Formats: sequence, structure tokens, C-alpha cells
Amino acid sequence: MTSILVGLDGSLRGECALAWAVARAKVTQASLTLITVVDPSIVRVTGLSVDTARQTAENLLRAHRVTLAKSEPELEVRTQVAEDAFIDAVVDAVPGNDLVVVGSHKGATLAETIGGAKGLKVSLAVDVPVVVVPANWSDQAANGAVVVGVGPDDVSDAAVRFGAETAAATGVPLQLVSVWGVPALLARPAEAMGGGLSPVRDEFEQRLSAWEAQLIELHPGLHIETKTVEGSPAKALSDVAAQAGLLVLGTHARGAVGRALFGSVTHGVLSRLTVPTVVVPNR
Repeated sequence: MTSILVGLDGSLRGECALAWAVARAKVTQASLTLITVVDPSIVRVTGLSVDTARQTAENLLRAHRVTLAKSEPELEVRTQVAEDAFIDAVVDAVPGNDLVVVGSHKGATLAETIGGAKGLKVSLAVDVPVVVVPANWSDQAANGAVVVGVGPDDVSDAAVRFGAETAAATGVPLQLVSVWGVPALLARPAEAMGGGLSPVRDEFEQRLSAWEAQLIELHPGLHIETKTVEGSPAKALSDVAAQAGLLVLGTHARGAVGRALFGSVTHGVLSRLTVPTVVVPNR
């Protein structure tokens, strides 16, 4: 990893995103690019001028650079002020970066509650992993396990690899979790034909075992746990990861359509965000 792009807005959620990104950069020896976005359409509503807002953003970034130069003198830090809508500005700034980190905007406005978290929308428009950090995160929770949601197809393959590399680099356990369930409409016929729902669970367990064997070869010494859970994927993954250090999810969606029709599981997890969550595109 060479560079991490961090979205800052002067809020607590931005501070938490930066703290997480700094910790990650120290482990991966990455540099940081700090970006603050000035959205002219929002600024005008406040009665301020765009020039004033831009100067405020530049002052914010300058203060962060001074602080980081004192606390992390070996860390390379760049800054950027962009004038555009937040999501478009961050997406445009992604080239040259390997990871995007933003703070949780969950529930910030009614429009966001309806339309989904900004972090998710960014993740569905870029080709690099996006980390969404909750506003109450602290580095004391950073040493928990890395939990990866493993789906029934290849959507989570890149997420599993990202999770394993992160767990190995930080020396924490890796937990692979598959959530399965069959709609009630299909469950009864399946039981009537014999075998019940066991084959469904067995298929998920076999996939987890295959991943475990592969990752043990790639990362000798990495402690790996596997778990299958029956239930709602978003709720089950959130519950399992409640005490984790990181939750990792995969996604296929991309581009304009993806921004509108984002994955319900990822959206469900981010809507109840409790731990830093990485959305990894399966490329």
C-alpha cells in the first residue's frame, strides 16, 4: 500500500477517520492524503462565501499537518482542498491512492438516512477499498479480531484476502463468517423433500473450510476462526463484529447504477455501524 486518502470535515467523525488512517499507515508504511471538500451549493446556503469556506478548509488541513509532523515525523502527509459535491470530489481524488477512509455520516440528515451513507456511495463508485469509521471509535478498540463476511459466491473473495492481510500485519485473529438463510416460502418445501436446510449450511461451511486451508498456506501462524450463522446477514454480521477491531465486506456494484442500487447487506451494516467497516470491491 502506498497512499491512503482521508476525508476530513472538521467534525469528530473526521478526527476518528484520521486517527484510524494514521494507525493503518504506520502498519503498512503508507503515506496520507488529507482532503477537505467545499461544496459551493451547501456553502451558499450558510451565507458564507466559497473563498471563506476554502480558507477555513485550508486552515484545518494546515493544523493537521502541523500536528502530524510533531506526533508522526516519519509519516508523509499531503493535503488537498476540493470544490464539488463530497462524493464526486472524493471519487475524483482516488486515483493514486490505495485506500479511502471517511468518518461515519450515519443519521447526519434525513436525506442521508433515506439515501444511504456517504461512505457506501463512495465505495460503490471506486475501485479501491473504502473504510467507514464510526464517530465514537477509539484506538483502544483497534486490537480486536478482523471479521470478514463471506458470501456464497465470489463477491467476497477480495474482502477475504484484504482481511487476511490486515490480520496478519497487525497480529490479530481472523474470523470468517458466513450468514445463511432460506426464505420461509422455500424452507418448508425443502424440509418436505427431506434433508431440511442442512445442505445449505453445509455448503457455507465447506466454503469457509476451503478459505481457511488456503489462507493458512498464505499466512502461516495466522489464527483463523470460521463461523456460520443463520439469520439476517446485516444484523448477524453486525452482532458478530460488535467487539471486533474491523469488519470487512465485499461488493460487486460500480458506477452510477451502483450508487443508487447499492448492496442491501452493506447498507444494512453501515446503517448500524459500530466498528470500522471496510467495503472491498471484488476486482
